[in-house]
Amino acid sequence: MTNAFDPLKYKNQKLTIKSTWQGATIADVYVLNLKTNVDGRGDLTEIWTLNWEDSKILPIEHAYYNLTDAGVTKGWHWHTHTFSQYVCLAGKMQIVLIDLREDSPTFCEVNQFVPSSKNPQFIKIPPFVLKGWKALEANSVIINLLSSKDTKDNFKVPMENFLPDIWQPRNE
Repeated sequence: MTNAFDPLKYKNQKLTIKSTWQGATIADVYVLNLKTNVDGRGDLTEIWTLNWEDSKILPIEHAYYNLTDAGVTKGWHWHTHTFSQYVCLAGKMQIVLIDLREDSPTFCEVNQFVPSSKNPQFIKIPPFVLKGWKALEANSVIINLLSSKDTKDNFKVPMENFLPDIWQPRNE
């Protein structure tokens, strides 16, 4: 099966960065701020449970984690029918999303997040939204709790094609 979606046709499209770093601005992206329980023994953060009554969180069919070295940027990639559900388990990451769904009310909008072990977030990303991340600390770990077990539903374009200057930190 070939993927008919070509994000490079939007390469010269004006993208609107509306991100406030505080929450979702792209349609169908969902963010849940996770709670960390701290005591003298350590920290505990619940990252997903079937008992959550939040219908915006999807069942998991496939999961993986990615350890990224400090300063490394990964992406851009997208899915055609799979939702990604990210949690940064360790370190700190900058996650950038670009809405390339022509029928979306937020078409060409950019959304950014900086989840970390100190700012745990569950971020649900719909199909056809480009995504990438940069590790802002050494040994940053992101887990992806995918809504589909279809490992062939993963497509990529080179990083330099979109927003090469968006990555943090910037000393302005």
